[in-house]
Amino acid sequence: MEMTSITKNIGKIFEHNFKTSCPDWLLTYKPPDAAQSFNMNNKLRFSQHSPCDYMLFNGDAGKLYALELKTFEGSCSFERTKEEKGSIHYHQIESLKKFATFPNVISGLILDFRKSGTTYFLSIDEFCRMIQKIQKKSFNENDMFEWCHPVIIQKKKLKVNYRYDIEKFLKDTTA
Repeated sequence: MEMTSITKNIGKIFEHNFKTSCPDWLLTYKPPDAAQSFNMNNKLRFSQHSPCDYMLFNGDAGKLYALELKTFEGSCSFERTKEEKGSIHYHQIESLKKFATFPNVISGLILDFRKSGTTYFLSIDEFCRMIQKIQKKSFNENDMFEWCHPVIIQKKKLKVNYRYDIEKFLKDTTA
C-alpha cells in the first residue's frame, strides 16, 4: 500500500506501520474492511463486518493473534451495545471475545495513545473487565492502568513513520 493513498487517515497509517513492522517469517492477514468504512455507500443495508484488523500467526510458538488496532489522542470511545457509537465497535469486541475462547489464540487490542506516544497490547479479557468497571463510554491511559496490565509495544520513530518491535511483542505475550 502506498503511503500517498493513506495519508489522510491516521488510523490507516498506523495499520500500515504495524504491518510493515512484522517480520517476513510471521504470517499476517488483514480481513477485508466493510464497504461503508470507505464511504463507498453508507446507505448499505447489509455488509460484512471485519472481525478484526489483523490476524498474525506465529508458527514457531503455535499462536494465532486476533488484533484490533486503534490510535487516538487522549481517550478511546467504545460501544457497549450495537446502538451506541464509538471507536471500538460492539461487533469488534464480540469477535475478539469469540477468538479468545479458542486454544492458542491471543486476542486483543493494539492501542496507540498518541498524546503520550506509547503503544500497548491489551487482551480482550482485560478490556472487557475494564469497561465493566468504568461508568464512562471512553477510557484513557489512566483508566487502563487502574484496571489492566497492558503490554508495552516498543517503537522507534523513523523520519516520518514508526517501526514497532513485533518480535518482542510476540515474546512478551506468549511468556
